[in-house]
Amino acid sequence: MADGLPFDSPYRHGFLRVAIGAPRVAVADPAANTEATLELALQASEQGAAVAVFPELGLTAYSIDDLHHQDALLEAAEEGLARVVEASRDLIPVLLVGLPLHLENRVFNCAAVVHRGRLLGVAPKTYLPNYREFYERRQFAPAGQAIREI
Repeated sequence: MADGLPFDSPYRHGFLRVAIGAPRVAVADPAANTEATLELALQASEQGAAVAVFPELGLTAYSIDDLHHQDALLEAAEEGLARVVEASRDLIPVLLVGLPLHLENRVFNCAAVVHRGRLLGVAPKTYLPNYREFYERRQFAPAGQAIREI
């Protein structure tokens, strides 16, 4: 254990433990979805994951279409993100959570990167499908339409 890690630790061999969280999502209920996400984030932390990834639009639900333009929902999603940021102070993994964000009169489908009480960054989705059952261009602007950094 020259590097301080036991031989059977994946980190000793250059691997990273990543957790995939699939919470039961309550449609258009960011408060409930935030709590479900945090429960899984805590489990990932207890199991030593370095990164925990959660679903696209997981704080609101993917299938709510035009509800993504409701101010109440967008504000609740931002409150959920703030709750995730605060709760992450005591968690090990970097968390990636999905939510819609309102910026410059547009709504973006985003992934937020959170670690130890800090929002490290936000990545809006670039390629929005618009075929068959997908109508993302109706609800969201692509990343290229963000005028300033989020």
